[in-house]
Amino acid sequence: MTHKLESSEIVITILSQLNEYNAGQALRLKNNILKQTKSIKDPRLGGVYMLHEHFPEPGSWTIIPILKLLYKNNKNAKWFLFCEENAYVNYENLQLHLRKEYSNESIWMGYGVKDKHPTIIHHYAFEENENERVAYPLFAAGFVISAGLLKDIANINVETFGSDFSIDASYELALVINKKIEHLPLKFCLKLSPDCIVHPLSERSDCTHYGKVTKDSIYFAVKTCSKFHSNRVPVLQSTWGRDAVHIEYFSDKLDDTIPTTVLDVPNTERGHCQKTMTIFKYLSKKLLSNKAVKWIALTDDDTLLSVPRLASILSCWNGQQIALGQRYGYNIRGDQSLGYNYLTGGGGIILNVALVHKLTTCKCYAPDAPDDMVLGMCLKALNATVVHSPVFHQARPQDYADEYLESYPMISFHKHWMIDPIEVYRHWLYQDSSFGHDEL
Repeated sequence: MTHKLESSEIVITILSQLNEYNAGQALRLKNNILKQTKSIKDPRLGGVYMLHEHFPEPGSWTIIPILKLLYKNNKNAKWFLFCEENAYVNYENLQLHLRKEYSNESIWMGYGVKDKHPTIIHHYAFEENENERVAYPLFAAGFVISAGLLKDIANINVETFGSDFSIDASYELALVINKKIEHLPLKFCLKLSPDCIVHPLSERSDCTHYGKVTKDSIYFAVKTCSKFHSNRVPVLQSTWGRDAVHIEYFSDKLDDTIPTTVLDVPNTERGHCQKTMTIFKYLSKKLLSNKAVKWIALTDDDTLLSVPRLASILSCWNGQQIALGQRYGYNIRGDQSLGYNYLTGGGGIILNVALVHKLTTCKCYAPDAPDDMVLGMCLKALNATVVHSPVFHQARPQDYADEYLESYPMISFHKHWMIDPIEVYRHWLYQDSSFGHDEL
């Protein structure tokens, strides 16, 4: 059965971010959607929201805090589409498909993925029976929530749901909705096909007009300690360390074979806040006279990454005072004035040098406080721009769904645990030269 569906009954939310590059991508998508509606008879699009403009709160990227607002502000809408800024939306295909669905029913649809084994990013929650595992939408392929389901969600207190930490927005949204997603891979696609409603663009914008970032403009600061000098450091030096023009290893003991730099900071088993902030002060002073270095990349000694790809993607934010990496959140679904976003350290934290100079005033509440979280608090206090990119990873490749890894290029992974790190580097990250603008 086909239902009459007018474009005023569809609301689209683009998961955009507040910085020149990402906001520009989102605006391109919004304008393209509006252009498509002009060729549809009597177009009355319910609205195209850009997340950074309409929902600027720190936790909006998790989707959960904005669901009540979307329902409250769009009582006449029947369907709510969510998509990333680097996507293409076929508005006609969207209408054709939704005419066949019932918006008053509690349904949602997208490209559903499931964990194949327990993973740290989902707190090792796992059902042996595959049919009982949580399926969560691949954001890169978009997803749709019915007005009926949104009404149900609006009536529950989702802000207090689950952990104080926000790690994987898609998985955590699926836990809140607690209803099986309709898996429609021919509508919400990994790659373009004729019936796609949403698919990620394989070609990303050419960012070279901002100015090309070269490898010699990035300074790598590697956190290590003596117990890892003989195992982790050699792996790093034999893989991505060879591509780094500027690299310095910060340790608790001198080792001229590496060589290491020792700062007047006691080593801690975890947290490393005092060590990180001391590194920032050291590098701020050291690089004051080195105008060629524009970026500082803070990594662990078991971080695996691609230097050429990092240089390539940094062109999109060339000259901007940003912090870039994989974003997590703390206490951002409840009282958001208390919460903040932070970049998780294992996948690498990339900072504009001008921002590092400002961070020298950042204080640790304890020497072993979690450095990435304290850094997040300091960035919030500075009102600095924190940029999330799905190309950075806090965990190993096997900790992510295969389809997720297919959706984006790779820049980093983290940890050597139960893997061959050199093989992971060769398979996922190695290349002879930078990938082009079409894979940013």
